[in-house]
Amino acid sequence: MKGLMVFSLGLALVLLIGLVDVFLFAGTNVQAQTERLQSRNSHSGFSHSGFSHSGFSQSRYSRSNYRNTQLSRSPGLHEWMYGTGRHPLFSYNFTAEKYLKAAERGDAPAQFNLALMYDRGLGVPQDYAVALKWLRKAAEQGFIEAEFNLGNMYDNGLGVSSDNAQAVKWFRKAAEQGYASAQKNLGAKYGMGQGVPQSYPEAYVWSSVAVMSGNEGAINNRDIAARQLSPDELGVAQLNAAMMFEEIQTRKAVEE
Repeated sequence: MKGLMVFSLGLALVLLIGLVDVFLFAGTNVQAQTERLQSRNSHSGFSHSGFSHSGFSQSRYSRSNYRNTQLSRSPGLHEWMYGTGRHPLFSYNFTAEKYLKAAERGDAPAQFNLALMYDRGLGVPQDYAVALKWLRKAAEQGFIEAEFNLGNMYDNGLGVSSDNAQAVKWFRKAAEQGYASAQKNLGAKYGMGQGVPQSYPEAYVWSSVAVMSGNEGAINNRDIAARQLSPDELGVAQLNAAMMFEEIQTRKAVEE
């Protein structure tokens, strides 16, 4: 009887240890898969900017821009998942096909989202050159997010040779429409003298406008530029920044 009890206790202990191993193994697998998924989803061709030369920094692409694509103008298209906290009930391939049809009809929001799918390789082969193609088509229609991200493509040499002048061109277009991240990047370009002659007054103006537009990340750039200006130059730059911000806000109000 005593031997049977010892055997039963031993068997129970073995089973318990086995169950613990199973749970630990499962937990490790789940964690590993989650880490792989997070690593994969964190990749984006538009996030390779970020200059620190002379202390100036630039804005990176943000997935929250997907909220502003106004896909309701694209009949039959579903809202894109990023920035919404919701998952689509359709496959990436199906989504890409829908965007492609609308993009070929000239729909700028669809062109933009299709570009981002090619950038990330979602439902289509990852291809920066194709992403650049669709971004350009949307940007040429004045689609502000496409202008900003096209500037980043040129800035980082993704799908095209790096070209600071082209980066500045597209940053400026988006900045003049009131896009704060583009305003910050344009100010940084003036501060670093990339694609434009170096100008601390212009760096201050555009960095200040970015801050006034809500981009707190441009505060450091503004302050760096301010330290390079005399009191008189700073006073003029502050006035120019206020005038530029007011001009952009007036233009936006008229266009809306």
